[in-house]
Amino acid sequence: MTTDSAHRLLDLLWERYAAEVPYARTFVQLSGGRFRNDHVALRSLARPGGGIALFSQPFIRLGWKAAGAYTFPDAHLSAIYLSHPAGLPRIFISELKQEELSPRARELLARLPEDPAPPEDVDALAAWFGPPPPPDEAALLELEKESQYGAWLLAFGRKVNHFTGSVDDVEAWQKRMREAGVPMKADIEGAPGTSLRQTATQAAPLPVPLRGGGSRSWPYAYFEIAQRTADFDGFLGPQARALFDMTKRGE
Repeated sequence: MTTDSAHRLLDLLWERYAAEVPYARTFVQLSGGRFRNDHVALRSLARPGGGIALFSQPFIRLGWKAAGAYTFPDAHLSAIYLSHPAGLPRIFISELKQEELSPRARELLARLPEDPAPPEDVDALAAWFGPPPPPDEAALLELEKESQYGAWLLAFGRKVNHFTGSVDDVEAWQKRMREAGVPMKADIEGAPGTSLRQTATQAAPLPVPLRGGGSRSWPYAYFEIAQRTADFDGFLGPQARALFDMTKRGE
């Protein structure tokens, strides 16, 4: 039953994510309707009662286990990944260490409501991974100058950041996606022969409802493509760091 519930949660999260990220649907179509999912990524804010400690709880309850940890000092981020004994996709959870940011950035991040405890019911849990109340546009733009990750949290809260297609040839898939008209990352993270090679689509924009009315388009989520060797289960820090920047706004 736990594995069934885990599958159900992933399916529900995928349905919502894929409905808003057309590039993910293109990958599925090019894959013949199905694909192997390497990992799902979530973003969070490190604070008492929140962050990685909170976000990992429902997955651990459903059978995932902590398997690795990473730090990204220049972006003020920490991350862990969870693996599942039944071979389900890895869960990659990062958190923004707001205590390392300026007092003004912390003040802006304080507008993000505290995270309630994740519910046990799977359908309710899937809904828990949802957007925050509409942010203030000025706060969003100001915070972005110091932390684009922090601005993303104000805009999208607990929503899934990305899913990842597992492939045997990342270069071939990068070419295939480009030929299908999908805007892709300019390069591939990881040299040929590396245990993990990754690339991604550009982030699909979504209209973010704003406090006081109206909306603003903001880069929401990309679809990642990963090629890993059978003997490597984790992630490579510098490559993961480069992918965080895929949700930056273009000038």
